[in-house]
Amino acid sequence: NRWALGWDLFKTNIGKIIKINLLMLIFILPILVVFYFRSAIISGQASISPFAQNIGIGYPAYPFLTGTAERIVFNTDILTVLAIFLCTFIASIGISGGFYVMRNLVWTEGVFVASDFWTGIKKNYKTVLPASLFYVGVLSFTFLSIDLSNLQIASDPSTSVAFTITKILSYIFIFFFTSVYLFMLTLGVTYELKFRKLFRNSFIFTIGLLPLNALFMALSASTLLLLLFDITSVFFALGLIAILLIGLGVFALIWTNYSQWAFDEYLNDKIAGAKKYRGIYKKNITNEPEEFVYKKSKLSRNIKPVTDYDVEIEELPEMYTRADLLKLEESKKRMIEDSKRYEEEHKSENATDIDEFMSDEKDEK
Repeated sequence: NRWALGWDLFKTNIGKIIKINLLMLIFILPILVVFYFRSAIISGQASISPFAQNIGIGYPAYPFLTGTAERIVFNTDILTVLAIFLCTFIASIGISGGFYVMRNLVWTEGVFVASDFWTGIKKNYKTVLPASLFYVGVLSFTFLSIDLSNLQIASDPSTSVAFTITKILSYIFIFFFTSVYLFMLTLGVTYELKFRKLFRNSFIFTIGLLPLNALFMALSASTLLLLLFDITSVFFALGLIAILLIGLGVFALIWTNYSQWAFDEYLNDKIAGAKKYRGIYKKNITNEPEEFVYKKSKLSRNIKPVTDYDVEIEELPEMYTRADLLKLEESKKRMIEDSKRYEEEHKSENATDIDEFMSDEKDEK
């Protein structure tokens, strides 16, 4: 199933996941640099601001300091928002390539990370960039709203209830549109959709699968959430190491795998020619009635049951020679001959099955 596939992909393709992570990280690095400078600016402003000094000792004295810290954060975030918008043009390159390669990996297609990454950029950049700019616009609006709410609460404590509610709604807004954005990415690299339809379908998936979205967003971002800890914390250090190695790759893997499940369940049946369950092994996928499949199987050849003691396949050592290859070929020939011999010996049983089938057909007529 889809969940077993995700775990198997993680175990057997860890090298490719690390490569995808590094390629995405190269283009997302400017955003991380912007957030680093944001933190440095806030810390620097805090160290030189009057509330960090011994108030009342020396000259000048600052009797009114309410909201100074919140105002510093708000002013810094205005500059941060402008820088993030510029960095989004670069980050969208890595996102379009990384999610395209991860889609192919989830479909268990042959993946060549470097070439597929650039193919994904050429195919999906024009789709990913508008979605990313829209998402950054939403985030900018909500985070600045939170900053203003903090400033208002600090300046006038009597408004704390109203602006606390505003902050909670802003965080809900962030969660909701993060889910919309992630579905826009996976829909964009899977189907050819214009922005309006891309947003509409992503909006529907976000509303319809709200609890599951929350679960898989948390699982996908489990390593990235460590960066929310203080920069001096050991958890922050672990999160930074995770991002450098596999954080972004694991995020793309989990969300892409989950999205493909959602598309199989609710979307692919409505799209002409869309393939379902790509990358998943399904038993007896057929449109024929079960009774017909059973009768057809009765007329099939008698195949020898699998055993491990009659004929064995030679195993190649890590360092093999031509002689080892000849032994392997001979063991294959012996197995084929043994299978044919078994079929000849049990041909009479197959004939009996055919006679029974023909008599059943006459009775039905």
